[in-house]
Amino acid sequence: MKRLTQCFFLWLALFIVNLGMSPAFAAIPAQPQPNMTDEMIQSRIEMLLRADNRVNWELLHVKVEQGHVTLFGEVGSPEEKGWAESIASIVPGVTGLMNNVIVEPALAPDHKIRTEVWTTLKQIPALQNNRTLRVSVHDGVVTLQGDVRGTLAQQAAAKAAASVDGVQKVVNQLEVLAAAPRTGQAETRNPIMPGDGEKQIVP
Repeated sequence: MKRLTQCFFLWLALFIVNLGMSPAFAAIPAQPQPNMTDEMIQSRIEMLLRADNRVNWELLHVKVEQGHVTLFGEVGSPEEKGWAESIASIVPGVTGLMNNVIVEPALAPDHKIRTEVWTTLKQIPALQNNRTLRVSVHDGVVTLQGDVRGTLAQQAAAKAAASVDGVQKVVNQLEVLAAAPRTGQAETRNPIMPGDGEKQIVP
């Protein structure tokens, strides 16, 4: 009986080995990674950080040396620090990551304002696909940067940002792209002036 048991386990072991060597169960080879330079990796990480509303990227910095990424700067919460690390780790070519970001709770209110400003701006049709748009917030002061098509979009962005709770002032640095004027028409500029009870907008 003991010999039969030993034979059974020997047969089972051989079966498992043969099964693992069969083509159907062969290990899937790793996909080759693109040849990413340190500059390309850094640029890609910075682009992803700017595009993610969960991260206040203005105070974050990225350094890459031979594929090893170091994140440093300040964020408003531990969750934000974790999101920054997760975003950087998915970029092809990253071989290691050091997260030296400091959590500074005092930055949290500005981050909340920035997130709400982003959400409000993306509801404007003329800005929904605008990849040049940048929003930064410091002590409740919102700065808008990027390129827009037409003064109406420029003014709408500033007015939308000013409508967000907690915004003290809007500094509108959006640049209007030059466009060929229509025949017989000239573009007019109507700057938004703060009125009674309206938040200040600085063009």
